[in-house]
Amino acid sequence: MLAERAGEVAAAIDGPPNALTRSAAAVLGQSDFVLDALCRDPQLWPALLARSAERLAGEPLPLPSLPQWPGEGHGGQDALFMAALRRWRRAEFARIAWRDLAQWASLDETLTELSRAADSALRLAQEFAAEFLARRYGPPRSAAGEVQQIIIVAMGKLGGGELNFSSDIDLVLLYAEDGQTDGPQRIDNQEYFTRLAQLLVRLLEQPTEEGFVFRVDLRLRPFGASGPVVTNAAALEDYLQIHGRDWERYAWVKARAIGNAGAYAELFRDLIRPFVYRRYLDFGVLESLADMKGLIEREVRRRELAEDIKLGDGGIREIEFIVQSFQLIRGGQDRRLQGSSLRRALPLLAGAKLLPAAAVAELDAAYVFLRRLENRLQMRADQRLHRLPGDEFERERLAWSMRCAGWSELSPQIAAHRGRVAAHFRALVFGGTHSAGRDRALLLPGDEDLQALCAHLRSLWEQDGPAGAQLLLDFTRQASTRRLDEAGSRRLHALLQHLVAEIGASAAPLPALRRVLRVLEAIGSRSAYLALLLHSARARRRLVQLATDGDFLIEQIAAHPLLLDELLDERLLEQPPDRAALAADLAQRMDGVDEGDEEHLVESLRQFQRAAVFRFGLADLFSRLPVMQVSDRLTDVAELIIERALTLTWQQLTPALGVPMCGSGSERRAVQLCVVGYGKLGGMELGYASDLDLVFLHDSSGPQQETEGGRGVENQVFFMRYAQRMVHLLTVHTAAGRLYEVDMRLRPSGKAGMLMTSIDAFGEYQRHEAWTWEHQALLHARAVAGAPALMERFETLRAQVLALHVRRETLREDVRQMRGRQRRELSRAAAGEVDLKHDSGGISDIEFLAQYWALKWARDFPPVAYYADTIRQLESVASANLVPQEQVDVLTGAYRAYRMRLHHRALEGRGAVIAASEFVPERAAVSAIWNEVMGE
Repeated sequence: MLAERAGEVAAAIDGPPNALTRSAAAVLGQSDFVLDALCRDPQLWPALLARSAERLAGEPLPLPSLPQWPGEGHGGQDALFMAALRRWRRAEFARIAWRDLAQWASLDETLTELSRAADSALRLAQEFAAEFLARRYGPPRSAAGEVQQIIIVAMGKLGGGELNFSSDIDLVLLYAEDGQTDGPQRIDNQEYFTRLAQLLVRLLEQPTEEGFVFRVDLRLRPFGASGPVVTNAAALEDYLQIHGRDWERYAWVKARAIGNAGAYAELFRDLIRPFVYRRYLDFGVLESLADMKGLIEREVRRRELAEDIKLGDGGIREIEFIVQSFQLIRGGQDRRLQGSSLRRALPLLAGAKLLPAAAVAELDAAYVFLRRLENRLQMRADQRLHRLPGDEFERERLAWSMRCAGWSELSPQIAAHRGRVAAHFRALVFGGTHSAGRDRALLLPGDEDLQALCAHLRSLWEQDGPAGAQLLLDFTRQASTRRLDEAGSRRLHALLQHLVAEIGASAAPLPALRRVLRVLEAIGSRSAYLALLLHSARARRRLVQLATDGDFLIEQIAAHPLLLDELLDERLLEQPPDRAALAADLAQRMDGVDEGDEEHLVESLRQFQRAAVFRFGLADLFSRLPVMQVSDRLTDVAELIIERALTLTWQQLTPALGVPMCGSGSERRAVQLCVVGYGKLGGMELGYASDLDLVFLHDSSGPQQETEGGRGVENQVFFMRYAQRMVHLLTVHTAAGRLYEVDMRLRPSGKAGMLMTSIDAFGEYQRHEAWTWEHQALLHARAVAGAPALMERFETLRAQVLALHVRRETLREDVRQMRGRQRRELSRAAAGEVDLKHDSGGISDIEFLAQYWALKWARDFPPVAYYADTIRQLESVASANLVPQEQVDVLTGAYRAYRMRLHHRALEGRGAVIAASEFVPERAAVSAIWNEVMGE
């Protein structure tokens, strides 16, 4: 027929030159399908020609109309409808193919248009089937009388909106509730929707003289081919909870509703999301991925599919597996990854703990290339092909369609893309340290001969071998290790083989092994963490490095194994995150967490804090950050958490209590709040275990100080509840631990004062009642969160108080007495020791000197009290020529050295008491300056 009609087609397109006629020879030379479509449908060419100016872009060709039903029976309308739908599909796919083959459409545009065409055909066929059945059975209803509709869930490439040209469409068909229809002939909903599904499938896939619309695959439904064609929500829930397997989690990643989106959204929220995306990091999916890939490889060998660009090594399926694996591993914590589109998810993997940007770029380029190649294979004759042609002519034709000079140019490109994909897939599934075959062997039972491993260790570690072997044996005999299931046991023994080899290369293998086993012991039965270490050579290598360097960070990991996730970050030791990166990390962790789920909210904050402090501990330990910058970053972490807690508290309280307001008439306004940080937080000198000294302020004043909305309460009641609630968020214990200890005793009147103070009352207290030590504390105070205007008002008030209301006539004596009291009461040093913080010549001497000078000179030289941290206070008095620069240099040098020592001791889990032989010259120099200035 093509030969007979080709001449007519050629004559038809031999008209005035335009984009369509100029591209016709190339398109028809590449696609027998398009030529056939033109031959069979005389109206197609004019329809395409009408869109020549816009190069066939825009809306799809018009869908056929639903038939007008006769009074009785169906009068053959289903056959007429099926023919019309098939003719539309042929014409619409010819339009899409023409755009693609003429290079007028990007890959994304082609995949989107193909998916849109499938969606449209499904909706129309479902509407036809529903009208057809309604004439006999009426609409299906729930027990409560609500009309029920079918929920068509697209899976696979259609679910992702990335359908290829000749693809089957994978569907799961659902409905919400059981019940009955209410028409002339009543049937239960299960039977109704089964008939609807059967009719829907027949309308789409039954071959006629006009062909078919789509082949429909329903095997992804619960229980597969042996299960009911349509499933209700309750049965789906039971199935996912009891029978759902890992491969089905991969499948449901791609799920997308076509119509009835509201009903599906509820199912996704309540059933599908919890099944697919786990709240914890789920590295165990990598082993199920290896199993699935093994099944596919065996099928490839059986069917000789090495040339298959979908299922073969380095094919499309491996890219899909890579993306879906990261979605399953991290989608529970990062909801950005909870999407069905691979094209949208893949760029999100270019993150520190996911894939390097270069790897994502390679995978993206390969995906675009292979999906375009797939479409070109299928557009030739509208056949479901993935195998590269063996025929020389077809190879050259395919090369031409890919804009290559010939097969000799195309073939190396295919091999290069597939090679890169295969390498990335092996690195993900098998850790990238061994060949796929060897790593698979490590996961098989029978290779866990501990005695042989211990013998190997004795030969490898020389004198440490016997002790190391005994440590291994003792560890494997522990009850927690013996409680591991079969999969966990395989993971553990495979992991130990890697760790023994990597620890053996360290300078001190025995202490390193002992520390690593401490982490494995803490992991216990949480075998997902074993999978993480097994599949990530980077994480194993860094764990061994930390185990070689000391106890503190290892103990952090042992206490909170989730920190193992941080070891995946390729920038871990190179780029400690700045404030912007920390804020982005926190926002990502909190995104999508239900505002009403307090436990999850605080847990997310705690996990953010733990991970950030761990990172800065590493940077500190390996001298990647100076000590002052470490404190700056720890302060950033605290401020970001306070800001988030401030917002969460507001969101939790205002619906019930209302929004605090003050004033009347046109002067009525919303009240502003802010948080002031004192001490180490205010001075940006936080350590790893510092408390937070906080004061809460508001600006409520005037008449009618009460909330609007909610129950309506006096503002003071709201403020008390607000402060209590916020302190609770910061101090409550969760599974992830506690955020901070909070001290509010620096508020006006201390423990006897209001939990939240008005800015006016705060000012009055600081001006007329505050003691010298409270002005010393105010020097280290700084507004850290809240309403910007109120924060600025506090800073102005602070400057005024320090300049005009300090008791300078007794200042030196007050400071000297307070320092003497500290030495007597706070030092923890014994004989032969010194408390580097509280003893003479230590940190407190330097801080008190800085405070004394700043308070002494703040009236005449206000800039000396501008900064809240000790170093810049000292530098300010030197810059103003109020204190000799030589003295300030001695003090700042000693202060930095002391702080670094204390930071590192904190990393080792130790306090501020050191041997009296340390820092002898520095302490003597500081003491001399103290005695000279303070007259001691």
